[in-house]
Amino acid sequence: MKKTSFLFAVLFALILTCAAFAADGEWSAWEADLSGAAEIKCTFAEPMVKNEDVEAILGDVTEDDWSVGPEDALLTLVEYADFQCPYCSRAGLAAIAFQAAHPDEVRYVYRHFPLSFHEKAPMSAYAADAAGKQGFFFDAEYWLYDTQDIWSPMETLDEFEAWLHENIQTELPELDYDQWAADFESEEIRSVVDASFDEVAASGIINGTPTFFANFYQVNMDPEVLNQYMRLFDMQKKYRTACPVVAVEEGKDYRAVLHTTAGDVVIDLDAAEAPNLVSSFMLLAKDGFYNNNEFHHVIPGFIAQTGDPSATGVGLAGYYLPDENLNNGGFSKAGAVAMANTGADRNASQFFIAQDIAEYFRSVYASGDLTEEELNAKVDARVNAMDAKYSVFGHVAEESLEILPKIDQKTVIESVDIEVRG
Repeated sequence: MKKTSFLFAVLFALILTCAAFAADGEWSAWEADLSGAAEIKCTFAEPMVKNEDVEAILGDVTEDDWSVGPEDALLTLVEYADFQCPYCSRAGLAAIAFQAAHPDEVRYVYRHFPLSFHEKAPMSAYAADAAGKQGFFFDAEYWLYDTQDIWSPMETLDEFEAWLHENIQTELPELDYDQWAADFESEEIRSVVDASFDEVAASGIINGTPTFFANFYQVNMDPEVLNQYMRLFDMQKKYRTACPVVAVEEGKDYRAVLHTTAGDVVIDLDAAEAPNLVSSFMLLAKDGFYNNNEFHHVIPGFIAQTGDPSATGVGLAGYYLPDENLNNGGFSKAGAVAMANTGADRNASQFFIAQDIAEYFRSVYASGDLTEEELNAKVDARVNAMDAKYSVFGHVAEESLEILPKIDQKTVIESVDIEVRG
């Protein structure tokens, strides 16, 4: 009886050991235990919320400007234009529509820059400013741009002035016409408009119309570009103000599963060789930082870059980390995952997934008149240069390599799972 009990006990212990071994060998969701974790040395990025140098030259937006939208808007869109400029017509109507689509996030500011060869530009500006005295500047702007093809071809200023008087009552029925007519003739309004060209031209920044600035960074009037800037400015308001901590533990393996619109990409993370970069990546992923990120920079057959929620190419989490795992042959294997950077020790949130780097460079140089030895040397030099510049912190798992050619600039990371075993 005792012998039987002993054998049963031994067997039960073996079963428990095997079960524990099996559990250790399986991947499970990572739960961050950061109690007592050491802080990683980092440097913080300065937000570029607005271009103060340009703002100082052009002047801050004040109550004297024609503006619509909240003063604390995420994006202040300043336009320099004249009402007779055909390009201004399209851009101005688009700017009005963009502000209307984002009434709480966008402030639209119009500033006059009447070009000398547009003879009706000053008079149209007088009309808009006179309407602005009663709170109807942007209604007048819309009307003047929308009817530009009617009044711009008129042969004389007298004909245009008569057209203004005749039509503004119908187009802006809430306007006090008599007050508008008096303001239209006022010396105050005319002197401001007439002086605006020389004042703006003296800045040396505005050379034509229309010229747009988003938070005083010069931009094109492209809604998608402006949306990217809004995402960038919004992200910068959320910059991390503390360095990340070491989140990895010795003896454990970590991997990331990127759920993308092109398919799932499994990345084996190199926590042993790049513990700081892996820790930062995992913490950002756990915080949802990479969710809905686009692959904003893709070179087919070469790399696919992501990790910037603004998709502008300059977005980050707010800090930079030192280089790790350089010159260790990380790019000699297909599917290397490395931090993008803007120089030594400038690793942030953006990363790129490389395909077969050596094969890519071989295809680039193969058409040249090179011997096989020269070709190999050229390819090796380019791969080594990548190894020396970019910190590799993981590799795409073998079963996910087939997804990489499917990634393009329409591909989005929907979510990221971090898993651990050991």
